[in-house]
Amino acid sequence: MERDQSFDHLAERYDRLGELTADHVADWLPTVLPDRRRRAIDLGCGAGRHALVLADYFDQVDAIDLSGPMIRLARHKRPRSNITYLESGILEMSGQYDFVTSSATLHHVADLSAVLRHIRSLVAVGGCAAIADTVSPRPANPHWWLYGGEVRKLVRNLIHRNPNAWEIFGLATGDWLDRSAR
Repeated sequence: MERDQSFDHLAERYDRLGELTADHVADWLPTVLPDRRRRAIDLGCGAGRHALVLADYFDQVDAIDLSGPMIRLARHKRPRSNITYLESGILEMSGQYDFVTSSATLHHVADLSAVLRHIRSLVAVGGCAAIADTVSPRPANPHWWLYGGEVRKLVRNLIHRNPNAWEIFGLATGDWLDRSAR
């Protein structure tokens, strides 16, 4: 991920969206963990939600993100003695981990092949990686494509009388839509 694509100015808004919406990745992560659970790394950890989940299962969790404000937010809101939050890029990380995960991060990288090879090098023998991300190519006009799904969620939230429906919609259609790698 390039520095100008970081979420520095969006940390609080992005975290608030996470507070208001279901986190299916957090529910899924415990179902794909390896047997050996000494070290894990969360690549593109954002505000630390998934690092916090991993901390319940691993002796040590490294959680990295390019955005300093995201890392500071994670340290403040989701501290744990076995989590180390680091401001870093994926390619700068080294070491061997029993579990490597990344969620909603890799669509931001310019050279996906290089990053995937590097992620593979971080996985210890007997370990595994679990990646959850978007797979569709970037459309010519991302706002219509992304807003369509968010409009459906808004309607569903309004039907179910979710008092945060409009706030969720506003946060989900914020200015991070243009942050995907081109």
